[in-house]
Amino acid sequence: MKKILLLLLIITLGAVFSGCLETKEAEPAFVDQVTINTLGWEQSGYAQEDSQVHQVGDMDIVINTAIVSYYDQALLDDINNQFEEKSKIPISSTNSQDQNMFSSQFITMRLALPGGISIPESILLGTVDTLIQEVAQENGIKNFNESGEETIIVSTGSTVKARSYEGYIEGDSDQDIKLKVRGIIASWSGDGTTTIVVGVIPAEDFSYEVPTQTGSPTELIITIDEYEEYQDILTLIKSVE
Repeated sequence: MKKILLLLLIITLGAVFSGCLETKEAEPAFVDQVTINTLGWEQSGYAQEDSQVHQVGDMDIVINTAIVSYYDQALLDDINNQFEEKSKIPISSTNSQDQNMFSSQFITMRLALPGGISIPESILLGTVDTLIQEVAQENGIKNFNESGEETIIVSTGSTVKARSYEGYIEGDSDQDIKLKVRGIIASWSGDGTTTIVVGVIPAEDFSYEVPTQTGSPTELIITIDEYEEYQDILTLIKSVE
């Protein structure tokens, strides 16, 4: 994810600067904890902070980044309960690779550039377009195309556009699982940093075959509330601090 972002940023900075400017620290963009608790989400690990130095001509460019990841624990619990009620087999005993496609994900990235400049809007939009396709590739999402947008107000008071994308992923096991997914991405600048957020949610019910006592597998239908997951992502975006 960061490779493409850094390349575009270096090109931008190379065109703007002719000297060396100090880069402020990139504070992680956390979601308000009350919101996380209310929605039943969880933070995945710790914030990943990084600082990289790139040389453009006779100039050293320092770009600081901080990435925070979240996942929807409430959704995982609900799906697990559906599995247990319908098959008596918890999802934890199924193929671990397939589990990755069940939960909604939310990632925040904050970037600090030399001199506290903001990425020009035209470059930022191009960066975001490139980023969403890289996210799709990294997560095995196919035919990931833009499908709409929402206008929302974030915690800084800025009005931003949250763009939606739709595609599908397939399970890594021998089961024929094909799940529609939806991505939501938004970005804004302020206080000398740029924030980019990405959410990916399962967007439809899916079927899953599990063994039975008779030896013949049975097909289970696991229900997904796409509307609720989508609203969760919008709420998370609004609550990024």
